[in-house]
Amino acid sequence: MHSENKTVVLISMPFAGVNIPSIQLQLLESYLKQRDVKVTTKHLYLKYADTLGLKIYNSIIFPPNDSYKAQIIFSKYLFPENWHKKTDEIKNYFENKILSLFNEKIKFSFQEYVDKTDEFFIWCIKNIDWQNYDIVGFTLNYGQFLPSLAFAKKIKELNPEKKIVFGGSRTFEELGKKVLESFDFIDFIISGDGEESLYQLTNQNYKINNIPGLIYRQNKNTIFNNRDNSIDINKLPIINYDQYFIDLAVLSDEMQQHFQYYGKIPIEISRGCWWNRCSFCNMNIQNKKYREKNIDKIIEEIRILSDKYEILDFQIISNTLPLKHFKELFYKLEKIGKDFNFIAESRAGNLKSEDYTLLKNAGFSTIQTGIESLSSSYLKKMNKGTRVIDNIAALKYCKENRIRNAYNLIINYPNEENIDFKQSIDNINLIKQYIDPPNICNLKVVYGSPIFYNYKNFNIKKLINSKIDKIMFPENYLDKGFNFVYDYEILNKRKENNWNYIIDDWKKEREKFIDEAIKKQTDVDLYILYYVDGGKFIKIYDKRSFDRIDVYVLNENERNIFLNCIDVVSFEEIKNKLYELIDYEIRSILDSFVKAKLVFREDDYYLSLPLNYSKLAGIRKNKNINNNILQVLTAN
Repeated sequence: MHSENKTVVLISMPFAGVNIPSIQLQLLESYLKQRDVKVTTKHLYLKYADTLGLKIYNSIIFPPNDSYKAQIIFSKYLFPENWHKKTDEIKNYFENKILSLFNEKIKFSFQEYVDKTDEFFIWCIKNIDWQNYDIVGFTLNYGQFLPSLAFAKKIKELNPEKKIVFGGSRTFEELGKKVLESFDFIDFIISGDGEESLYQLTNQNYKINNIPGLIYRQNKNTIFNNRDNSIDINKLPIINYDQYFIDLAVLSDEMQQHFQYYGKIPIEISRGCWWNRCSFCNMNIQNKKYREKNIDKIIEEIRILSDKYEILDFQIISNTLPLKHFKELFYKLEKIGKDFNFIAESRAGNLKSEDYTLLKNAGFSTIQTGIESLSSSYLKKMNKGTRVIDNIAALKYCKENRIRNAYNLIINYPNEENIDFKQSIDNINLIKQYIDPPNICNLKVVYGSPIFYNYKNFNIKKLINSKIDKIMFPENYLDKGFNFVYDYEILNKRKENNWNYIIDDWKKEREKFIDEAIKKQTDVDLYILYYVDGGKFIKIYDKRSFDRIDVYVLNENERNIFLNCIDVVSFEEIKNKLYELIDYEIRSILDSFVKAKLVFREDDYYLSLPLNYSKLAGIRKNKNINNNILQVLTAN
């Protein structure tokens, strides 16, 4: 009996991170297998990392490098004539822009990069039986474009009858059409959610003109079935990650040990972003609808995956934590009773101080909050929808709950002004002694972002092809419209601000305090700015000056006002809660706190800056979960 479904192999190419399975690959595989499609997956980025050597691979893709630059090596197979023409230029770029950023102890050369990549490329072509598959699918993220194109081209040359399918964040809508028009060895592109669209493509009962989100050729025209293919993520199967571990098991001990120590399982809890307005971001062109997974389904998946793979480390795949039911999630995760370690992205302004304590108790060790700036002026340019006071609050709550915040500051907007820089410096000076510094990210204009569509509003004269694209692609390809990252010409020249100096100074400041605490061998010297509550009074210890300690003792009224500023609060809210105090007295006390730099004020909102000693010291006053609260949360 002839099967109605075609056989499929799904591939994830370099330069994905090796310590986490490709959720795109394994989710598609699980969805197709549930529908009796013969499908397998290949995590080829693992093989490439093993071929290069793990330290080399990680040095190429992680900051200060990035995976977009790393893919330049694969232009050799995609555009051999261009490669031979530009070999010296490519070599110089690799040595000056990539290799120069390596740790000086790591020795590697351009020729080794070429030879090792040749070895990997040949191995993949010879050791994968492409004849077993009707469809070869590639998932594309930021740094996987050229490697995927190079392999797709070679596979098509050797097996013209195979159907090549691309999907992912690199090929949505009009961008996907341009990719298909530019590379004739690609047969189909899926824009948007790929699960059901890919299934229909494998099934002979579906006609291609009825498959939503499919981009294809018809009579020399490019057709895009621009119909909604958004899927209900609550109906997706629990992901099977077996193939990742099969691929990992045949590699070196170094690769396997790396996963044992650093490895994580990804779990999706939502798609899209409910805010979806940041001027620098294009993440939600592919996922226009914000969807959250049911809390009980999230808990079920974590339980099953943890037990099956004997793992406690999870990467939460989501642009942010749940919008409404996050407390329920945190309580239920803690109730499982495992020593979980979660990494997630979050948005400032949504969670309060006690929510971060719940986060910590649930096992969240690292949060990447979308801080982006500590200037109110800059945040407006970014259209973040958050305030500086929200950002400082998020950093403070993470610090006092011992949660690492791996946040970024985005700099060098083309319309950056001196006020953006000055406001940032003023606010950094309040917290740099006890809050860990950020990573610095230079603005990149990416396809589909608000800046891309409205660049003239950001002091940009015109968008131009990026330097790396000019090297990777032949000239006749540069203006085909499939570019993802753009450089630009500024309309009105601006003064360059020395952000690197500010962040380097911040790092040195933190290191100085940490070193001093290590010398004294006392934890309390690590805290710098904190308070202890005496019931009717509060003592605040301020060591931000390094060479002295300022101690503030707050009386009962001052204590009440201070504690009301633990979360971001307006003057009106404080006044309504402390109605027994007159307005003038409240205002006077708040002004004294602001002057002493114990409270941060933005407009008429307030936030206390000292950290909670009991949280820093790991003193849990409410260790057991309140089941009554949990029942109420679940019922709601």
